[in-house]
Amino acid sequence: MKSGMVGNNRGAIIRAALGFVFGAVVATYFASSSSQNAAPVVQSVPQTFIPDDIFLGPQTGDAIPKRRAGYVYRSTSYQAMYDKTWTEGGYPSQSCWGCRFAVDVIEKLTFNNVLDAGTGNGALVRLMREHKKSAWGIELSRAVLEKECPDMLSKGYVEAGILTNLPYEDNSFDLVFSADVLEHIHPEEVDGVVKELIRVSRRHIFMSISLKGHTKATGTNDAEAHRHTMLRPRPWWNAKFIEHGAVPNNDMVWAMQEKDSSFTREQLRDCRWEGSQSDGGLYEVCIADNKWLVGRREQENLRQERCITTANNELEPWFFSYRKLR
Repeated sequence: MKSGMVGNNRGAIIRAALGFVFGAVVATYFASSSSQNAAPVVQSVPQTFIPDDIFLGPQTGDAIPKRRAGYVYRSTSYQAMYDKTWTEGGYPSQSCWGCRFAVDVIEKLTFNNVLDAGTGNGALVRLMREHKKSAWGIELSRAVLEKECPDMLSKGYVEAGILTNLPYEDNSFDLVFSADVLEHIHPEEVDGVVKELIRVSRRHIFMSISLKGHTKATGTNDAEAHRHTMLRPRPWWNAKFIEHGAVPNNDMVWAMQEKDSSFTREQLRDCRWEGSQSDGGLYEVCIADNKWLVGRREQENLRQERCITTANNELEPWFFSYRKLR
């Protein structure tokens, strides 16, 4: 009799605990759903425990993103360099770094509207639209937009602007996407860029950020070889996004990031220490013989080598994924 009573009491306690957790989740759902642009209300709840869907906008349609009140266009001191890079052969025509993995992102994250932050020639926006996504892009170089995607520029799908001064309202995009852009910003811009990317995201941020300094000169112009001005290790970037209100989506990084621990020290070459000793520390990047496709598959841009961070055996491209705290 006593053992039966103990079993009944334990069952009641378990049911009560489960009811409390369920009630907390329901309350969180209704609190966060009451206003799309409301202040954060569930930051103390583990983000993996909260369904992403409750933060997203309508999953159909192609509504134009709303503009931020008081927005004024600004540029940077280095726009001219990227105008030249895009239009005079520094980057191949119609190249699309993010197109190689964009479809994987489409399959793994739920979203309808997406901002490509640093869209370059707009090829990623075009690809996303081919996949029925409401895609928009912003790019520092107005010259490349006018040269390579004037059709999307005239439709307003892409526009000129900078990442420290985005023209959109808070919580405008289900996903903020960026492919090998943040390594090009300057150290004094980092906090502003990270804040803006998080501000305009409803939930997801997915990026590749190059961690290598191995870039090539174009012809006799050595300036092309020094475009990666912001090199920091993965933990530094994660801490920076956490500081400004987004937490790593480790499951997404695990699903996307390629690693290879088979290389011996003798198989690596041109090893360099990157980063800043006083700001995040140094990390080693080497070149390995490893074939990989860059851009859209149909472009058949097969490279014979790529870089690897030796501390964790991660091969480029290096992926970063975050959830905005709401």
